[in-house]
Amino acid sequence: MKKQKKKKENFCFVIMPFGDWFNEYYEKIYCPAIKSAGLIPTRSDDLYRPSSIVQDIWSYTQNAKVILAELTDKNPNVFYELGLAHAIGKPAIFVTKTIEDVPFDLRGLRVIQYDTNVPDWGKVLQDNIKQAIKETLEAPEESIPPTFLGVKKTEAKVTRERRNYLNLESKVERLERETRSLSLHNSDRPIPPDEAEEFIKRYLRMGMPVELIANKLKHRGVPTNWSLEKIRELKMAQVHMHYRASS
Repeated sequence: MKKQKKKKENFCFVIMPFGDWFNEYYEKIYCPAIKSAGLIPTRSDDLYRPSSIVQDIWSYTQNAKVILAELTDKNPNVFYELGLAHAIGKPAIFVTKTIEDVPFDLRGLRVIQYDTNVPDWGKVLQDNIKQAIKETLEAPEESIPPTFLGVKKTEAKVTRERRNYLNLESKVERLERETRSLSLHNSDRPIPPDEAEEFIKRYLRMGMPVELIANKLKHRGVPTNWSLEKIRELKMAQVHMHYRASS
């Protein structure tokens, strides 16, 4: 039996592994969350047509308003379908049990992490997905890798300046996610001076404003005066290096 064709403006295409607990997650968490956000959930096993499954996946990817991708266990089919979505600038929300299953270059995008050992984790995940979908519908460009914001089929229309800003923001968020992952058990400790200096160097290479760098490090226990002085020192070193190279 054919299922009713879903209109572009009405559905969210879920790409995820099948079987085991994933089917349970889809039915009891993802579907209710998507519906409560005002969209119709669907995934490739909803297709009953005799045509090519790859063609159907491509069609669903093109027509979906939002993609919800379960990246847990690094399933190759999921990443294949996600690649199709990114290639046409389709906004995607990532769901994962561990941040390590999310490729480093994608960690600056919208990632929802869940922990099945936490009480009521399913309800929390459901609420987070609902909120993420609503926010993505309002600002789809924030859920698309900046590289693909310029493709013709993308629904997110942004200026070059906005694209550059999102690219910088994505790099910063990716770096911060990586740091949180590596420092999970030491999140309350202030970072030492040598580590703070490395952060400043990376942020400067990204072109981040001085005030923003100091503010970010302040939240990690680094004194603002120290950060500003170190930034000035590093910038002066860059100027001297450039002067010597051009002499």
